[in-house]
Amino acid sequence: MNRTNSTYLIVTADDFGRSFAVNRAVEKAAREGLLTCASLMVTGEAVEDAVRIAKGCPRLQVGLHVTLTEGNPVSPKRTVPSLLKRDGSFKNSPARQGISLQFSKKVEMDMRTEVAAQFRAFSKTGLSFLHVDSHHHLHIHPRLFDIILENSRKYGLKTIRIPYEPWEISGPISKGHGLRNRLFRIIFSGLSSVCRKMARSSGIMSSDGVFGLYQTGEITEKWVLHLIDSLSGRPGIFELYTHPEDSPNSPGYHDLNALISPYVKERIREKGINLISYNIIHPSEVRERSG
Repeated sequence: MNRTNSTYLIVTADDFGRSFAVNRAVEKAAREGLLTCASLMVTGEAVEDAVRIAKGCPRLQVGLHVTLTEGNPVSPKRTVPSLLKRDGSFKNSPARQGISLQFSKKVEMDMRTEVAAQFRAFSKTGLSFLHVDSHHHLHIHPRLFDIILENSRKYGLKTIRIPYEPWEISGPISKGHGLRNRLFRIIFSGLSSVCRKMARSSGIMSSDGVFGLYQTGEITEKWVLHLIDSLSGRPGIFELYTHPEDSPNSPGYHDLNALISPYVKERIREKGINLISYNIIHPSEVRERSG
């Protein structure tokens, strides 16, 4: 997306529809906290409950969370056998799915079938369909990204998440996983660069930076406060993606507490950061969310 003179932040909850605990957290964070967007797992066990919640929260903008590494497919299982384990659920290794996609036309064909089915399933919910991303960021595999762009054009989507995380902003505040994060930086920066070019050629936009990868599974109120401080004064449109869950024994419970924290809310106000949704066509059309 084109840069502006102000700092804009999209706050997204992934895995919406995965479970009722996730759905409760999304609703709470949307009504009481910072959440502006959610990404819907149309394969999730609680997807109907998620759609009901979304329709009752008109300020929550919902997109598609393409899922190919967890749960069961939307397509008839006999039509996508190369993606599945013996029990009929998706193979749950993103790396193995990506390698298989690179070398197997059958896997590519089955992914094409399943992605199209998930896009159709989302369109049937009656929710506004404006953005897309994926579980485990598998969509930045160039072959899968091309499939998703094809479907995005078909449904008129304007925005897609490309998980480029600016190291100079969040690297210094993401502690404890130095080797892993350096590896993430190399892999995701390279793939994101390729995907940006592909998206631009299709007329589909992405944010200037996405945060959450280097702190995956460990997002806390303290870390989000540090991120807000790091973003202060930086012009552009950024995204923070989270995995909130209304279950005290889940790592997502820390995400939820960060999203509803009054201290985070106040810090965002102090720093003049504008909370927005993914329904952005051009910076002149940015719709700010109060509070």
